[in-house]
Amino acid sequence: MERLVAAFRRFAKQEAKNNSPLYEYWCKKIMTNEQLLNLIMHIPETQPKPNLFFGSVQYLSAQKETPIKKIFENPFEVNLEESFQLLIGFCTQHSDELLRLFQTKSVQTNEVQRASYLYPIFSEIAEEAELPLTLLEIGTSAGLLLNLDGYRYEIEQEPPISFGTEISPLTLIAKNYGTPITSVKSLNILHRIGIDLNIIDLQDSDEYLWLKSLIWPEQIIRKKNLEKAMAIHRQYSKLLLTGDFRSLIPLLFENHELKNSQIIIFHTHVANQFSATLKKDLLEMLQQLSHIQSIYHVYNNMYDKNLHVDFIDAGITKTIKILENTDGHGKFFSWI
Repeated sequence: MERLVAAFRRFAKQEAKNNSPLYEYWCKKIMTNEQLLNLIMHIPETQPKPNLFFGSVQYLSAQKETPIKKIFENPFEVNLEESFQLLIGFCTQHSDELLRLFQTKSVQTNEVQRASYLYPIFSEIAEEAELPLTLLEIGTSAGLLLNLDGYRYEIEQEPPISFGTEISPLTLIAKNYGTPITSVKSLNILHRIGIDLNIIDLQDSDEYLWLKSLIWPEQIIRKKNLEKAMAIHRQYSKLLLTGDFRSLIPLLFENHELKNSQIIIFHTHVANQFSATLKKDLLEMLQQLSHIQSIYHVYNNMYDKNLHVDFIDAGITKTIKILENTDGHGKFFSWI
């Protein structure tokens, strides 16, 4: 129980604060509410419990005409204490349904805003490699980050810079607190491949609702960005594979079509759900595969929250770049 309380304390302080007053308040109240803690204890250890709990409540309430549904629809004008009492009532009434969701759903946020720092990283890699790119994302969810060249970007810095697809219906705005980015070249992406234990099909209204429910109530822009990204998603051909990346990625390296491209294997805010063994397996697998073809590995949450860019060739890993101040939702980063 202490670990569970600590998870909600950490979520309130590091995640919800300044981002979701509703979730921040609920976290603080849940920490001392034995009834809700006993319910949340049933969430599997592999899942981040606050995210899955709040996502499940938002998802389930969206399908029912209840007072808590109106709170999610308009979270800016609520009495926080009254809202928490409604949360308790909702969870009591629908505990069986929530327990089923805890066992069948997983946290698979597909935050397109993270593309604001991935795009310039991939641009630098392409310039260095002088090859078109193969993007291979672990934990791809619906695969929205594989379409990052279909979005337009405005980076707030001195001087400001914009790049990407000028006529895109989706413009992503982010702040750069680090060294100003001076130029970003367009991407030539040859292959787009995503791997996940559960691929989310955005054409399925239920799966789309789940993805939307993982977005925090106050973050209206994130929900609008998801809607726009979904329309762009249909325009890009990609290979989305369901299964364990340890068995799927080696098979992909047998594809001779990948030889004429630079492979980038990336994952953002996924490795926190990996066991220590799985992290070790991933790094060892990449070292072995680099004897076949060089790899750029772009990732965070393996051993720290920093965003790492590594180059792996012939079994040797070289650190290329580390971004130390990168927002989990992609609202800001510090370029170096």
